[in-house]
Amino acid sequence: MKVFWKIIQSVSDGMKSVGALFLVGMTLLTCVDVVGRFFKHPVFGSVELVTLMGVFGVAFSLPFTHDTKGHIGVELFVSRLSRKTRILIDICTACCSLGFFGLVTWRMIDYALKMKKSGEVSMNLELPEYLTLVVTAFCFGMLSLVVIKGLVDNIERIKEK
Repeated sequence: MKVFWKIIQSVSDGMKSVGALFLVGMTLLTCVDVVGRFFKHPVFGSVELVTLMGVFGVAFSLPFTHDTKGHIGVELFVSRLSRKTRILIDICTACCSLGFFGLVTWRMIDYALKMKKSGEVSMNLELPEYLTLVVTAFCFGMLSLVVIKGLVDNIERIKEK
């Protein structure tokens, strides 16, 4: 089982790097587009591409952010509770998160299949929209696996005492 979690960790770390590349790409494309507009030659489809890179930048960083507890948390109250109570709160939060993100992943895949069937494409560049949904669903699926890993770790921690 440890090998499985190491693979999930490696994929999550790789996704973090891909997310960072999308953010750099957004910055570079925006700069090139602004300079291009100054010289009357904007980048065609830049708004569409920057939007897509923004979605992917956030989606690819979600598993790493959750794993490192980089999200917003209410520590003022929770930090004053006992260790066991904090772990129980983490377990409850992980169960809710797993239910929500599992549902989101499933519905995104379902929606992507419907979009593929309809053949819908983006407005300017005519990129197939279902691909965006599939990639984002993959990211949410990975987030769900990272949540499961945290849930398993917390259950093991509570069994220790």
